[in-house]
Amino acid sequence: MPRSVPSSLAVRRRARTGWQRWQGSWWQILQCGLGAGVAWTLAQVLWDQPYPVFACVAVVVSLGVQNNARLRRVAELGAGVTVGVLLGTVIAHLIGRGPWQISLIVVAAMGIARFLDSGVLLVNQAALQATFIIAFPPQQGGGYGRWLDAMTGVAVALAIAALLPPDPTRDVRSRGRAFTGQLADLLEDAADAVREHDAAKADAVLERARATQGELEGWAQSVVAGREVHRLSPLRRGSRAEIAEQQRLQAGVDRATRNVRVMLRRVSTALEYDEQLPASLAGALESLAAAVRSLGQPAYEGESVPPSVAGLKELAVTLGPRTLGAESLSATVVVAQLRSVVVDLLQAQGVDRQEAHRLLPR
Repeated sequence: MPRSVPSSLAVRRRARTGWQRWQGSWWQILQCGLGAGVAWTLAQVLWDQPYPVFACVAVVVSLGVQNNARLRRVAELGAGVTVGVLLGTVIAHLIGRGPWQISLIVVAAMGIARFLDSGVLLVNQAALQATFIIAFPPQQGGGYGRWLDAMTGVAVALAIAALLPPDPTRDVRSRGRAFTGQLADLLEDAADAVREHDAAKADAVLERARATQGELEGWAQSVVAGREVHRLSPLRRGSRAEIAEQQRLQAGVDRATRNVRVMLRRVSTALEYDEQLPASLAGALESLAAAVRSLGQPAYEGESVPPSVAGLKELAVTLGPRTLGAESLSATVVVAQLRSVVVDLLQAQGVDRQEAHRLLPR
């Protein structure tokens, strides 16, 4: 029966990942709460709306917990609300309210919004607002009142997004730590599979590795969002160099992850067909996991290079097929992929490609 990751270890890993996500989102969460309260108050004071619910909804939907394209989300929401309220008001005035009118307005609103722009938020909000106008009893001010509520929320969200942008480096670092921690977990579990000659465990590790693309893309999107924030907000231009460094690191880890997946596929296939993989490969995988887990950390006091670079260089000089006792084709392929991963990660941290290759045994 295949061994699985111990439940206590799985819980610790999940808790660590959750904490890292929270660290990258707490400022956005506070902004949503603040913006919702401000939008509610403004809509009541300015437009005499007793329950301006959609003013709060507009803020939360526009800002969210992601840094990605916040200003675009605000623009999409405003356009979607405008289109939806306009169509809903016209349809309700001309042909009344009912189930077939709702069907008609959803199709019309989504079709027009889709024609105007490719944004999903715009299309969805146009349909929702048009539906609200038809389905719900008219509120104070009719469709115009709902539009005022929404535009109040949009204005508040726009002000927060432009004037109080979250520190983009916080989210980028958090996503980077979460992904590299996940990648290190995979490498450690792969080392266990090699040491225990457990084909089922190796196959499970491969499946988990294939499922990491979403997190990797989220990290890349966070980097792009950080660059946008630096362009738009003078308050956040001081950490531009760190965002550039994170962009280089993310690109290198992306390349390395692709090579890791190829390596894990070869490990899984070799163990499935009962090929012998030397135990030294397990040690190399564990050394790689340790280096990956320390990616992005600064150099220790008194040291000239970060711990990850030092660990990768120490590992690189051992990655020779003869050194590791790789005699079969599968073992040789695994070593070759390990070499590629190490070079990718060294380059991601500023080490010249030729220098990285010189470290590898011939």
